[in-house]
Amino acid sequence: MAGTALALWSLTILGGSYMFVVAMGLGRPPGTAAHSRWPSWLMFLHGSSAVGGAAVWVGYMVTREQWLAWASFVILLLVAGLGDVLFVTWFKDRRAVARAERGGEVEQVPDRVPRNVPPPVVGQRMAQVDVDATVSVTVLEENRIPAIAVLAHGALALMTIVLVLITAITA
Repeated sequence: MAGTALALWSLTILGGSYMFVVAMGLGRPPGTAAHSRWPSWLMFLHGSSAVGGAAVWVGYMVTREQWLAWASFVILLLVAGLGDVLFVTWFKDRRAVARAERGGEVEQVPDRVPRNVPPPVVGQRMAQVDVDATVSVTVLEENRIPAIAVLAHGALALMTIVLVLITAITA
């Protein structure tokens, strides 16, 4: 069962990596700015915690130490909580886009992507600063993530959590 949990965990990470690439705006036309409602730290923490938890799970599989199984489960709960925040904002934005496409009001949301600003002294590197700006919900990068990818990612994550819990209880 531990091997199946690791396989599901790996598939979940693979799907999450795809969604991360889309949400970061890779593949958009050159010269166009990326816009996102998601703070970059939240996306990074969600993904890196999932990878770290998988590493702890591999540690459990190697040593069969029960506390590692429980630590993996706790990390998974943290990852799931962060993922829920991402899902809720994604879902609300998708609904706002659907309303706008039906002729409703186009909602304005905060833009959380840091912007590059020129350095104060010639020869220095560009700096990234947070800009207090709003954009139309229809231009957010995360709206490009297919719904099937989000739903499959969530279903795989849920199955992983259940298998890790069962394994931790029976360890």
